[in-house]
Amino acid sequence: MRKRLIESAMIVFAEKGVGASVIPEVVAAAEVSQGSFYNYFRTNEDLLAAVSAELSAEMIQLIEPAVGGIADPALRVATGMRCYLDLARSHRLLARFLAAAGLRLLSHQSAVFRYLPADLEEGQKQGCFAPVPLDAVLDVAAGATLVAVEFPRKIVTPEEVARIERDVEQIRAEIATIDGRLGNEGFLRKAPPQVVEKDRARKDELSAKLDKLTQNLTAETL
Repeated sequence: MRKRLIESAMIVFAEKGVGASVIPEVVAAAEVSQGSFYNYFRTNEDLLAAVSAELSAEMIQLIEPAVGGIADPALRVATGMRCYLDLARSHRLLARFLAAAGLRLLSHQSAVFRYLPADLEEGQKQGCFAPVPLDAVLDVAAGATLVAVEFPRKIVTPEEVARIERDVEQIRAEIATIDGRLGNEGFLRKAPPQVVEKDRARKDELSAKLDKLTQNLTAETL
């Protein structure tokens, strides 16, 4: 019965908005008595929290297989956001609920706040994200994704994501090779200065390209 109430509540919230008193409509839509409703929820806020938690958990389960195998944390976050938006835009009722609920969905008990911080923290350690307080990064990332639900843009295809991931891995491998040479004292002693300078310039070029790839992917998925 609780699941039926939650499913009915999502429909009513999507139609009426989250600020309205929806308990009578939810009771009618779920075809239960008002007494049965109050066995599970006391207020609109309790009901909204339950709907948000249920949706969040279900969306995480659908997104996890798509991002679990991605090594790069920035690409993992961007792909997760893309999948989130893809799900919302593929299900109009879901998109309407997300748009209606807005920032009320950003409860620190939601699945998003349980899973996203680890990826953001790893990205900060690797230099993918700015070293600012994690709470601020999390709020910006989650908030931007919710706003994007209302402003459809081009969705990056899985093939494009795979291509960008391959490019990222190739660039990281080349940077690692250059770092290996530049960290070798023997190489630095024997190599002509112009060769060393060429390696350093190439590393700067690759680093800029890597930043652009991850930034472009994030911008397109938002």
